[in-house]
Amino acid sequence: MGDVVKYGRLGLTLPVGEHEPAVTYASRIAALNGCNSLWSFCGLTGLSALKLAQGDAETLKHLSDLTGTDVSALTRFTPCTETRATRCLGGQIFPNKDIKIQTQHICPKCILDSSIDRELYFAAPRVFWYLDFVRTCPKHGLLLVPLPERQKGWFPYDFAARLKRSQISRDQLVDLIAPAPNKVDQFSISLLSGDADRSWLGNSDAYVVSRTSERLGCAVEGVTSAKYLARSELARLADIGFAVLSDGPDALRATLLDLINKRGRSGTRRVFGVFFNLMDGKMGQKIPSVRNVLREVILENFVVHPGDKLLGELCVKRRFHSLQSAADQTGVHPTKVASVLTAAGLIPRPEDTNSIQIEAEPAEEMLRRLSNAVLTRDALKFLGLPWRHLMSLQDAGLISPINPACGGQYMYCRHDLSRLRDALCQNGCNIEQEDDSLVPIYKAANQSVCGIAEVVKLLVSGKIQIVGLMQGLRTFDAIRVDPKEVFEGLPSYEAVEAALTREELLKQFGVCGATVAFLLREGHFDEFRTRCRTSRKIRSYVTKASVDRFSEEYVSLRNLAVERQISGRALSHSLKGKGIYELPVPSRCRGRFFRRADVNLVNELS
Repeated sequence: MGDVVKYGRLGLTLPVGEHEPAVTYASRIAALNGCNSLWSFCGLTGLSALKLAQGDAETLKHLSDLTGTDVSALTRFTPCTETRATRCLGGQIFPNKDIKIQTQHICPKCILDSSIDRELYFAAPRVFWYLDFVRTCPKHGLLLVPLPERQKGWFPYDFAARLKRSQISRDQLVDLIAPAPNKVDQFSISLLSGDADRSWLGNSDAYVVSRTSERLGCAVEGVTSAKYLARSELARLADIGFAVLSDGPDALRATLLDLINKRGRSGTRRVFGVFFNLMDGKMGQKIPSVRNVLREVILENFVVHPGDKLLGELCVKRRFHSLQSAADQTGVHPTKVASVLTAAGLIPRPEDTNSIQIEAEPAEEMLRRLSNAVLTRDALKFLGLPWRHLMSLQDAGLISPINPACGGQYMYCRHDLSRLRDALCQNGCNIEQEDDSLVPIYKAANQSVCGIAEVVKLLVSGKIQIVGLMQGLRTFDAIRVDPKEVFEGLPSYEAVEAALTREELLKQFGVCGATVAFLLREGHFDEFRTRCRTSRKIRSYVTKASVDRFSEEYVSLRNLAVERQISGRALSHSLKGKGIYELPVPSRCRGRFFRRADVNLVNELS
């Protein structure tokens, strides 16, 4: 610093511009004091142009002493070198490659408004003109355009010399004016200035927000690569993406879901394009709020296998199955899996099997059963019973196939078969030879006048205590039971004893079967179906309570003729002659009914 003290304050100075870095300020001071370049000015004043560009503290202090400018004003918007690959500006880190070295961008309107004494190179540049991710002027809403240069090789930050040697005129600057959307650039500059509301984007840098907006805009517009796009197009795409980000996470989620609806679920990279590639890299780690929204949308709409790495995080729990992953888990052909899940209502009827997604949690139980499925022939061998008996158990609901709407062989879960077999043999004990008191299940059903399923229900419920297993085998054919115990365990048929069959109704009222059927259809009797006590047939019965209720209101012509000891024909003509009409029944039915109240009223009048 001993050499710095020798230099006095310059006589000709300029105020530092708004958002101006120190190196461009030194360039303008050099032009003002008659120097051809920043290099010559630095040689005369003991400054270092390279250190000014790097934001060296001692060099900036020297420039402050020369010009009388506050050091804080010089350092506020001067990019400082952090590492060989990064720079710091406004507390934010961004790559060196995003500082324009050879191409000088300018805002034509800013040059025209800030020029002094008709000299354009006195205009104060802004630090944002050197940042690649800022493409518009936030003050005027104009596209930053490259400065036309007639000579290459000048020091990149020698702003005044490069502007002067470009020999650009005011008319040329007017011709370069091009409006462009600039909301994202306004946000970026506000972040660098420290007066922006970060909202839900957290502590993400301006560079990261701008790049994220740009790639999101590409995804929305279907642009597959942003590498060769013009700056005006990149500015437009970035503004589209930022419009979504600025509205919050709900707007971003809605936009991503809309992309899925338009493009299907063929793949995350195909649907989200360069936006997914950006979030999957190091850039995505710097904006975790946006990355988390994308990750949740992918997990909720795409098949991600447990153990797969998605956006830097391992997927622990599966949310969706593809048809192929479900087939791999169960070991069943995908077509069979699709038919079973469709019959169970877990997936709609598929049109395109490549895009089927199956919610993992609802389908977990069915897939578990499918993974332990066996065909009918294996189920018969496992239980040791004939096919007709298996169908009886299936009809009774004791066992159900996995694929009830099967067009070919049924499939049964091995665990369900094992539980049924364990329940059948829960009270079993080994017997070495046949015992006359114990018979196979089908014989016990014949002797007890019931079905196979009813005996199995008694065994499963544990009501049958004496169960023998021939040679210790735990199969259906090896089970021996006592038919007396089976008969005692069957439910009593008290309801049957307190009911009438249709044949008994015919005899009681003296009508034909068609008349009884008509009365049943009209709801005059309460009918139920159950097994007959003396046979295995299912028969219909009518409750006596409903018959008594009907008899209190109606009387049959046969029974009324018996009471009055006259013929039915004569009684019928007599009642019709007195204006008493019968209960309307179809003409093909034999037997008539009259209201007791009408008949009794006629008797009283007589």
